[in-house]
Order: sequence, then C-alpha cells, then structure tokens
Amino acid sequence: MGQDISRRQLFSLGAVVALVPTLRLFPSQTALVAGRGAWLTPLLALPLLLLWAWGMSKLLDARQAGETFPALLLRLSGRGGRTVLALLGLWALFYTAFVLRSGADRLVGTVYPGASPAVFAQAMGLLALWAALSTPRALVRAGRMLLPLLMGALLLLLGFAAFSADTDNLLPLGPEHLLPALQGAVVPLDVLTGAGTALCFLAGGLRTGAKPLFPALAVWSLGLSALLMGLSAAVTGVFGAALAASLSRPFFVLVRTLVFFRTVERVEALVVMLWVFPDFLTAALFLWTAQDSLRRLLGYRPDTARHPRFDFTGGRWLIWVCGAAATLGGMLLAPDPAALERWSTVYVPALNFAFVFGLLPAVYFVGRGKAKGLSADL
Repeated sequence: MGQDISRRQLFSLGAVVALVPTLRLFPSQTALVAGRGAWLTPLLALPLLLLWAWGMSKLLDARQAGETFPALLLRLSGRGGRTVLALLGLWALFYTAFVLRSGADRLVGTVYPGASPAVFAQAMGLLALWAALSTPRALVRAGRMLLPLLMGALLLLLGFAAFSADTDNLLPLGPEHLLPALQGAVVPLDVLTGAGTALCFLAGGLRTGAKPLFPALAVWSLGLSALLMGLSAAVTGVFGAALAASLSRPFFVLVRTLVFFRTVERVEALVVMLWVFPDFLTAALFLWTAQDSLRRLLGYRPDTARHPRFDFTGGRWLIWVCGAAATLGGMLLAPDPAALERWSTVYVPALNFAFVFGLLPAVYFVGRGKAKGLSADL
C-alpha cells in the first residue's frame, strides 16, 4: 500500500465508522441493562478499551512498510495464514451485508415507511462497490472531509437535547447501579473496538516515519468514549432509561422531539439522510478488506494503485463478485425487524468479539512465537 495516508485521515475515517454501530446500539442496549447508569458504561469500558488499543498497536508494530492488514495477518499466521485470511474475508463480507441491511432498515423506519429495505440495500451496495473499486486513500480522504460535518451535527443536536434533559433520569446513582453498569460496558467496548479494528485495516498506508500507534489509538478511544457518554446522557436524560431501552433508534426519536429556537423543526429526515454517509464508508471499507483478503487467498497479489474500475486483471474481478455477494446478502439478511434486532444485538457483537479478542490476539502470539523461534535458530 502506498505510504500516502496521514494519521489524521485514518483516525477520522475510524470515527466516522464508529458512528454506524453507535447510533444503532447506543444507548438503548446500555439503558436496557444499566438503567439510569447507562451514561457511565463508556467510562467503565475504558480499561479494557485501552488494553485493546495497546494490543492492536503491538500487532500493527509488526507490519512491514506498505503491508496491508490482510497481508500482515497472512505473514504472521504461518501455516494457518490461509484460514485466517478466509475468516477475515468472510467476516468483512458479512459485515458489509449487515451494514447495508441495517442502514436500509433505518431509512425505511424513519423516512420511507412501507418501502422495501431491499431497494436501499441494493442502491447502497452499488455505491460501496464503486468506492471499493477505487483506492483506500479515497476512502480516508472522504472520511476526513465528512467527519467535521457529522460531528458538528451530532454535537449541535446533543447540545439542544441538554436543555430538555432531566437530571432525575441520570442521578442519583448508588452502589446498586455499579454491577449493571459494568455489564452494560460490553456495548461501548463492542462499538469502539470494532470501529478501531476497522480503521486499522488501512494502517499499512500510513506515511513512513509515523510515531507509535498506541498513544493515538488511546486518544481516539478516549474521545469517542466521551462522545458516547454525552449521547447516552442526552437520550437517557430526555426519555428516561425505561423508554430509551424500548426504542430501536433512540437518537433519531430524540431528534424528532427537539425544539430549535422556540419552534419545532422537523429535521429528522435530514439527519437520517446525513447518516447514509457513515453507512457508505463503512460498507466500502469492509468490502475493500474482504476483496483484498480473498484475492490473496486465491493467490493474487493485490496492490493499491489506481486502476480503471472495469479492469478485471490481477483478480480484480473478485471485487465485483464480493460486491454482488454483499449486496445480495444485504437484501436477504434478516427479513423481519425481529430477526434484524437479534443480529444487531446478539450475533454481530458476538462475532466481533470473537474476531477482535480471539482471532487477532491468537495471530499476534503465533507471529511472536515464530519470531522468537527464528531468533533462537540464528
């Protein structure tokens, strides 16, 4: 991968990607478990989150110049490299389909009731495919440009929500709230480690001479944890924990109820459409990672140079196959809201934890063991 991605661009893309699961799971899932203590869950997740940041930085420190994330895992995994590549490629392909399906459901549920989610999944899938046919640098540049707009809108809305929040819905907190809040900390841990791992998919493109990644990952984690605390405090403060837990899209319901400058303004549709951009970039990033992994699995040597989109050499035909598979998956996955809820709150987080806290640490320790063995032989 060409050394042309800046640290700021990479972490901006990671922040945009984090907004996708954040507004899907937060704070309804934490309020369901932690009640009024839901706003504390990101703070309680910080120790494990910083441990993840340290472990991920150790893994990425092993990369060679220009080495993509799939190539790094292949090299470190030794004999199991092909299995690891297959798991990464299939996981990234599945998550692309899930993002297409969940984004389509949000559009149907908030702006286009009665429409078919398959239509929106298909349209977003085509856009993600078109982006994946480009270069990773195009994705990080788009993330860098979009982040101020998205964060500005989010912070503005949370600022207005603060005027409607009731502190009785947040305080007082007693010892009885600690254990539920600790249990609810699993949700922000899932959201941020998943998005943080996704931003590392493109770490091979960082410019040479970059400083160690752990401080940057730690600051990124702290900043987004603060954002999650503010989001949870706003939604839970306005609705109360019981109502927040019962809502499937509490942030967008909050937007519908906000009053701007003493007049009621319907900005929900605008905000929902704005959140199409994080869906698009997330789907494109995971689709790019899926095709890179699967092309290497089939013996190709992908590069990140700019190619014509209709160039099928070097296994680039597989990008189209992956795009079609992800789009079809997004159209067929979770045919009803209940099934989508199960995938969103149970299956996808479980798979994410297995990948982040199971597969990646195993790859790191296998790679470190190989390095020690080589040193001993020498």
